[in-house]
Amino acid sequence: MLPSSLLRGARLAARRVPPRRPLHRLAARAAPNSYAERRPPHRLLSSKAKRDYYEVLGVPRSATAAEIKKAYRKLAKEHHPDAGGDAAKFQEASEAYEVLSDTEKRQGYDAYGHAAQDLGGGGDPFEAFRQAFGGQAGGFHFHQQGGGQEPFEDLLNEFFGGGQRRRGPRRGADLQLTLRLSFMEAARGVQEKTLEWHEVARDGRRGDRKSVDVRVPAGVDSGMQIRLSGKGGQGDPGAPSGDLFVQIEVEPDPYFERDGPDIHVALEVPFADAALGATVDVLTLDGIVQLKVPPGCQPLSKLRLRGKGLPSVDRRGRGNQIVTVHVMVPEVLSKRQKELLEEFRNEEAVDESPAQRALKRLRGFFNS
Repeated sequence: MLPSSLLRGARLAARRVPPRRPLHRLAARAAPNSYAERRPPHRLLSSKAKRDYYEVLGVPRSATAAEIKKAYRKLAKEHHPDAGGDAAKFQEASEAYEVLSDTEKRQGYDAYGHAAQDLGGGGDPFEAFRQAFGGQAGGFHFHQQGGGQEPFEDLLNEFFGGGQRRRGPRRGADLQLTLRLSFMEAARGVQEKTLEWHEVARDGRRGDRKSVDVRVPAGVDSGMQIRLSGKGGQGDPGAPSGDLFVQIEVEPDPYFERDGPDIHVALEVPFADAALGATVDVLTLDGIVQLKVPPGCQPLSKLRLRGKGLPSVDRRGRGNQIVTVHVMVPEVLSKRQKELLEEFRNEEAVDESPAQRALKRLRGFFNS
């Protein structure tokens, strides 16, 4: 007789573990003069990417089969739905173990990443669990009336609809490519950027070359994703293709430094301009603009150029440009410059500030 707690756990696992499509990580390169399609595909920005299987199990890439199995058994016991664990984490760990425990699948994954594994919906987490625990399901034995052990998968098939489950045409796998942009490309956007890659067969061999045009909105940042619906792996006959997720990587700029929608720049200002005030030229994303430096501007003061930062990807305005002032003190002075600075210092000493007078009293106290 099947324990009621296990049946409840099995129902919970069936409801809480939705089919998951692998995001295949491939290396992409830009080909600016090749165009595959003219119609701009649907876009959706996100920042979520599929985790590395070794990271999921918490083992190094050099881990042995025994170490991988030990790590998975620990996670499976912790997250198994029958024990009240997290069904999503159980599914993730089972998917990672199913690949890394198989020598051929692991070789393909090490060579091509997630692209080498088309699990057609994430695989059966209980299959990996049964393999890791020596044919037992969840640590329990199930006995038929005749005394023999009842396989866990057969038991679930009987309980959740009976008989053998039928699988229809499978949707194509989701793919993930990396698109590297310069800082200015990310700031201004790109109307068309062509990505090319090779399909990877299930046995790990390189397939046909494919390409797609990507429209990059202004203001994207590293870690964002552009989703191209139906541009992923080809599905079975009668099934739709998967989606293509374009991972954005933005190269750093030697002049502009990004902080969310704002950008920061450093501005060197001569000593006299900082003291007397001046109007100086500053480079922005829109070109050269003039910035007023107020008299008495102190070193590391921050001046703001409103609306000169990065545009928002949802077109809701722009950030600001923050200018940090670095006062330049001359290393070499002419005779006349020295005379003027001596006069300036002498005049400044006549009108001492309260802080200077307090410092002079302290000096007298310690010298007496």
